Amino acid sequence: MTTKIKSIAALSILALTAFLYSACTKETKVNTPVNNDKAIATSIAVNLYKSIGNTIASQNDKTGLPAASGVRNGIKVNDLTCGELIEVPYNNIYTKGDSVKDVMIGSNKYVVSCNGNQPNGYTYSGTYKNTGFSPYAVYDNSVDEYYTLKALLPGFAKMQVDGNQVSVYKVTTKKDGEYMEQHNSYVLSGLIIDASNRPFDITAGTASFTSNGNNAGRAFSFTGTIQFLGSHKAKVSFDGKTFDITIE
Repeated sequence: MTTKIKSIAALSILALTAFLYSACTKETKVNTPVNNDKAIATSIAVNLYKSIGNTIASQNDKTGLPAASGVRNGIKVNDLTCGELIEVPYNNIYTKGDSVKDVMIGSNKYVVSCNGNQPNGYTYSGTYKNTGFSPYAVYDNSVDEYYTLKALLPGFAKMQVDGNQVSVYKVTTKKDGEYMEQHNSYVLSGLIIDASNRPFDITAGTASFTSNGNNAGRAFSFTGTIQFLGSHKAKVSFDGKTFDITIE
């Protein structure tokens, strides 16, 4: 059974912001001040948290996990069946005069997983391409996500998430024509997401990350891990350093 539900996804360029900052402040042959390293670590953790909040941990009826039954975007969603595919495509264009244009095209797909004959989670794949321009830059970005979600409490108030996210960001600044290209990857392992309260919390699990590319002709590359501790705290490690982070 396949259900297609059209929706408009909320625009999110948080990842671009975070990694633009890291690209501009972290280079392979330059010693970066400790306070900049902590800012990079914070951006990396907060970016992943907010990315999850815009998709699988969202309570917005246009995003997030399909309910077991009910109405979604004006269309009836029947009781879920094992192996059922729910597809949520979106195509959104935002403009502001002649100075801003943002195009977001993508799709979220959920396949219902079961324990015996009882639905208990999803496998999730999401992909989008985000292109456009602002007064400051022209950009061409793409993001792909692949997760397995297991319900630990009814209604996914608490869930375990494993999987990965990859992204590519290409940006050319308008002021000086500088070009940045960045390839990023997260691998999520045993993340426990508590969505019973808002803002949601990641209470356990780890995410490893890599980022590499070039910024204005200067190569950069770093690899690290995020350990989620609950109460909106995390430890982020890279380049032999560990930072205590508050996720806000």
